[in-house]
Amino acid sequence: MGYAAHLALADADLSAASFKLFHKMCAIQNRKDHGLVIVENQTKFAEQVGMSQSSVSRALRQLADQGFIYADGRNWRLRADFVFNGNGAAQGRAIPNIPADAPDPYAGKGTGLTVIDGGNGGDNDGA
Repeated sequence: MGYAAHLALADADLSAASFKLFHKMCAIQNRKDHGLVIVENQTKFAEQVGMSQSSVSRALRQLADQGFIYADGRNWRLRADFVFNGNGAAQGRAIPNIPADAPDPYAGKGTGLTVIDGGNGGDNDGA
């Protein structure tokens, strides 16, 4: 996970359960199909990650709403341009598969600085 991804995650409005679940999902993602988190059913998945089923359900919805994960059938997939377990070539193949309608976790995550019109018009002599 790169610097921008860490900032996006730190700036996200996530519950503690969502934050915990995201990290659990990073740890249990399928190693052969990068980013895929297999969910046999939500009750067993909740047991696997050590959370209640209702907490998992709310956390999955929150993570998906903010763009960190997206549904892949009944499973979930970590967003490949956010966190990826594999080489650059595999990541390059995975990024185009992110659904176009998936929210972007980087959206609105600028520097927080605002450019204000004015100044000396580019004259650097200070006059």
